[in-house]
Amino acid sequence: MRPVSVIAIAVAAVASGCSSLPLQPANETSAFAERAGALTRSLKLAPANAEAFAQRCDEAYRSVVGMRDELAARKGRAGRGDLADYDAMRQVLLGVGFGEASIMAEAHPDPALREAGDACQQKMSDLQASISLSRPVFDRLHSIDPAALSSRDAFLLEQVLEDFRRSGVDKDAATRARIEALNTELTELSLQWGKALREARQTMAVEPAALAGLPADYIAARKPDAQGKVEISTAYPDVYPILNYAHSDTLRRDVLQMFRNRGYPDSVPTLRALLEKRHEFAGLLGYENWAEYALANKMAGDPAQAQAFLDRLARAARPAAEVEYGELLATLRQIRPKADAVPEWSSSYLQERLRRTSYALDSQEVRQYFAYDNVRDGIITLIQDLFAVEIRPWEDAPLWHDSVTAHALYQDGELIGRFYLDMHPRDGKYSHAAAFPIRLGPTSQGVPIAALMCNFPAGGHDTGLMEHGQVETFLHEFGHLIHMLFSAQPDFQELAMHELEWDFVEAPSQMLEEWVWDYDTLAKFARNKQGQVIPRPLVDKMIAARNVGLGMGTMRQLTYANVSLNYYNRPPEQVDFKAMWDEMEQRFGLLARLPEVHQYANFGHLDGYSAFYYTYQWSLAIATDLFSRFEANGLRDAETAQRYREAVLAPGASQPAAELVREFLGREWSVDAYEQQLNEASQPKPVL
Repeated sequence: MRPVSVIAIAVAAVASGCSSLPLQPANETSAFAERAGALTRSLKLAPANAEAFAQRCDEAYRSVVGMRDELAARKGRAGRGDLADYDAMRQVLLGVGFGEASIMAEAHPDPALREAGDACQQKMSDLQASISLSRPVFDRLHSIDPAALSSRDAFLLEQVLEDFRRSGVDKDAATRARIEALNTELTELSLQWGKALREARQTMAVEPAALAGLPADYIAARKPDAQGKVEISTAYPDVYPILNYAHSDTLRRDVLQMFRNRGYPDSVPTLRALLEKRHEFAGLLGYENWAEYALANKMAGDPAQAQAFLDRLARAARPAAEVEYGELLATLRQIRPKADAVPEWSSSYLQERLRRTSYALDSQEVRQYFAYDNVRDGIITLIQDLFAVEIRPWEDAPLWHDSVTAHALYQDGELIGRFYLDMHPRDGKYSHAAAFPIRLGPTSQGVPIAALMCNFPAGGHDTGLMEHGQVETFLHEFGHLIHMLFSAQPDFQELAMHELEWDFVEAPSQMLEEWVWDYDTLAKFARNKQGQVIPRPLVDKMIAARNVGLGMGTMRQLTYANVSLNYYNRPPEQVDFKAMWDEMEQRFGLLARLPEVHQYANFGHLDGYSAFYYTYQWSLAIATDLFSRFEANGLRDAETAQRYREAVLAPGASQPAAELVREFLGREWSVDAYEQQLNEASQPKPVL
């Protein structure tokens, strides 16, 4: 997922020509909300051309400037109306400058419109930086008496004021000017980084015979060219089946090497500059380094707590990882008796062999039950059943590509949200999997709007077969989507889920992944080409083999988390990208690594998540604890699902995340359940 506050700290506002509204009395509602609605009522996601979208962005920009100036000029007693107007201003900047603009930049098939989206995000981010450093706006909001507000509104006010302080609004004029310049530079670098990763597509030509072992639908979808070669790219649907199934050791190695080196060396100067500028930014705000600044508003609180958490998980996961490594080496020796190490390009392939030999599970058999069209419909059905909602087609929705589908979410016949699914790869499109907010509400339409962008094979059983892991990813991202839609507040956009602590936001989605391991859920949509429902014995084998690779996979995640934290917890001149990456690989990894790879050059989270990739493991610990309630009461228990929605999802950011979890669990959350899961993975496994 890409939480909104890292794409750029969002804002929102109005229609055009904003400077004509009279100043408002202290506690009366101004016309800001109406003006914001006039601009955000329509979606410009299918503009005629780049010029049309640039005009849209300019209109939003002028509106935000007008609202900012009016808010800064107000006199008299401040009150809740000022806070509401600030929120309305942010609606416009977020809705157009980041919601619509990010769709243009990350997904539009027209390169000119992708450039226009990037340019709009840069422009709006610069404006946001100037607002976050505006003493008159801050002073106006700071003068609101929190005692005159409800506890919920007072909580929001304090969060908004803290955001201003974290932006440097209380520094002297020279420092604020440098911070504003740094914000501009950082946004430009972030956009450069994202563009480089979107466009870092590499290919190789291979002989058709090299594809031996791969599924028939994979081979059928990749026809040889005029020279009789098959093109393999670094797109996910090309790479991961090869790593899982290709018998050719050489092909797996070469494809992984190409995949790990995408973006290198072109993106490295951008990453270096990101570290340097962020370090300077943190120093201007009085922090020792960027990690210290970035974690100050997270659940962990500081780098030391995050590191202690990661070290605890490493102790729990290492025994399982060592057992698993031994199993993989024994499996490899069945192929090469003299093998003395397991290379990383063979680990997925060997895990597949291990599933077959120890659990009688063939993942290619599993794939036959997961055609994309069925998976999409099944996940929609699950959400409808679990949360008592209805999902219908969104008629006449503006679409940026003919493969995109649009949907509307209803509760008891009332429209409560809309969303898009952009799920298949194409040149120039965002290359991972994420949920993108477009409107977080309240809006003039009264509903939030979001989009999923993923890269799964398209179609039915002939062309669109998915790995079960991809089904899990689909549901994970859908979890972010419904969190966005369920958390929209009737009054303040700033209380939606995008403002929650980042080391919590993955937890609801990670918990939802559990449902793709539930037979009753899978039986509703998992069917083969002949229409036969996935057999229960096959699902039982999937569950039995579920933890194959869990220890090693966790250690891999700990590698990424420690790289992320340690790139940013020191002066950038002390960071040798490759040496530090290799050090973390040696500390947490057990596999024989590829020589001369530069994965840091394409590790996209080093921008968005920067120092806090640890949040995936932190959130997973919370998710495991949250799921314990469903385990106890039943995955289909309507009362538990409703209480979860009301306690955890619906409040958005109106309370600290720890309080949301406490409300649902009836106690403080604990790492114990996740740690126990890791410990159990090291125990001897039954041979079926």
